[in-house]
Amino acid sequence: MSDAESLLHLGRSEAIDLAYRARFSFDVPPDAIESAAAQLRSLGHVQIDTISVVERAHHHVFWSGDDAYGPECLPALERPPRRALEYWAHAAAYLPIEDYRYCLPRMRRIAETGHQWFPTDPEVVRAVLDRIRAEGPLRSCDFAGGDGPRGPWWDWKPAKAALEFLFMSGVILVAGRPGFQKLYDLAERVLPPDIDDRTPSDDEMADWYVRRAACAYGVFCAADAAYQRKDATAGVGAALERAAESGSIVEARLEGDEARRYWVSTKALECPRRPDDRPVRLLSPFDNYIIDRKRARRLLGLEYTLECYVPEAKRAFGYFALPIVWRGRPAGLVDAAADRKRKALVIKRVDLRPRPEELPGASIDEFRSMLIRELRAFAAFNGCDTIVGEPAI
Repeated sequence: MSDAESLLHLGRSEAIDLAYRARFSFDVPPDAIESAAAQLRSLGHVQIDTISVVERAHHHVFWSGDDAYGPECLPALERPPRRALEYWAHAAAYLPIEDYRYCLPRMRRIAETGHQWFPTDPEVVRAVLDRIRAEGPLRSCDFAGGDGPRGPWWDWKPAKAALEFLFMSGVILVAGRPGFQKLYDLAERVLPPDIDDRTPSDDEMADWYVRRAACAYGVFCAADAAYQRKDATAGVGAALERAAESGSIVEARLEGDEARRYWVSTKALECPRRPDDRPVRLLSPFDNYIIDRKRARRLLGLEYTLECYVPEAKRAFGYFALPIVWRGRPAGLVDAAADRKRKALVIKRVDLRPRPEELPGASIDEFRSMLIRELRAFAAFNGCDTIVGEPAI
């Protein structure tokens, strides 16, 4: 059989089904905290974001995977036995604790070369570290302000910059986030005593990128595997070939994008289809399913811009539009905000793209009823009793 004949040829719909199952078909334990732990291991990371017009992104992502999730679950993963660690993926994120060793190359690079966002005074760094060592976990607000150079992080005081440098270089870690404020402590006091702290080789790092992409994405190309990463990314191509030789992934071509090499997780191919009792999902803009906008456009056909970073006069839809998916396919946008004083979820705008009758396997009535159910569940997740401006969908 020729190489061309041995390739897996995926139709667009089949590829989306595989990607959707990889994202949302993890094994869900009945306990919500254990479910969050399982979801984090499946995803590999969950991005942290400060925007709170609706429930913050890291909570929203977990809820999209399991609607039994509540914001109290994530702090529980940071308590013994610790299952989650805050560090850096493509952005600030929660990671499974077992992935700590794959943070070490970045930590050591920053320790050696510094970080452009956090210029620091060595004396301030030493003083901050001495206080944490002597006093235990501290927040930025526990340090006095002071004059110092102002950088891209607005008016951060020198101690804050020192804390972030020490955090990025792995000397201190985030022990928790009471009131969403980082509580820093020495790394050895945060990490479990049996943590694997061996620095991975470049090949091990590249293999890890591929394993993570296969698990989280199901269908991916080389550029997706190390999305916005810097360390040991040159080895991803060779890691893909090693994974293919081992049988954990297979090479594929995607309908409409045949010139690009895609890879499919063998586990995703073998995963049985499960009944989907939640065919409509309302996603965070930072959800792992769509955060890589290039991949979302290539694979899903999702054209989406998060407009909270766009000047108001130039916004085409709204401040914080939430993508709607129907069994993984783009189905529209909802611009919503939680009015916490009134306990009301305010629906500012809904735009269905495409029309419900154009979605595969959906009747108009089924789609509408499932979308309304998802909006009501999302309102409850946000602590809201009512929905204001619920449209006639």
